[in-house]
Amino acid sequence: MKQNTKDWIQYLSAIALILSAIVLVFTSFLTIERVGEGVNTYVGIAISGGLAIFGVAAYFVNQVAQFKTTIHHEIRKEVERQYGNSNGNTSSEDSTDGEER
Repeated sequence: MKQNTKDWIQYLSAIALILSAIVLVFTSFLTIERVGEGVNTYVGIAISGGLAIFGVAAYFVNQVAQFKTTIHHEIRKEVERQYGNSNGNTSSEDSTDGEER
């Protein structure tokens, strides 16, 4: 399964939870003209769950992006360390760092 598909399933599940809570409140109010304890409990849990799904998804995407940036930075530093500076000086004789012969 592609990552994009997983993200869409996650987002649609969160939206479905929140919408189900809204629909339940309106249905309860329109039919019996009051919102009971059970409905309020479900609304609280559904909204908390939906927002938690969005929060975890956003946190995970942010952490993956930071990890990729860190890895790219470390690879770039390692390549520069192995192959010398940017002027193309890779000879071991020329890179004595000020030592006298």
